[in-house]
Amino acid sequence: MANRFGSVIATVMSAAARVAGYVIYGFLRMIYRRDPAMIALFLGVPLAIALLVWLVLR
Repeated sequence: MANRFGSVIATVMSAAARVAGYVIYGFLRMIYRRDPAMIALFLGVPLAIALLVWLVLR
C-alpha cells in the first residue's frame, strides 16, 4: 500500500514540475519578446485571484 501511495505522489509531483516548467518557459519567452500586454495579463490574473481570495477570507 505504501509503495502505491508513493508512486501516486511521485506522478503528481512530476506532472506539477512539468506544468511549472511550461509556465516559466512561457513567461520568459514573453519577456524576451517584450510583449507588455501579455506580461501584464500573465501577472495580473494571479494577482487579481489572490486579491479576491484575500477579500473573501478577510
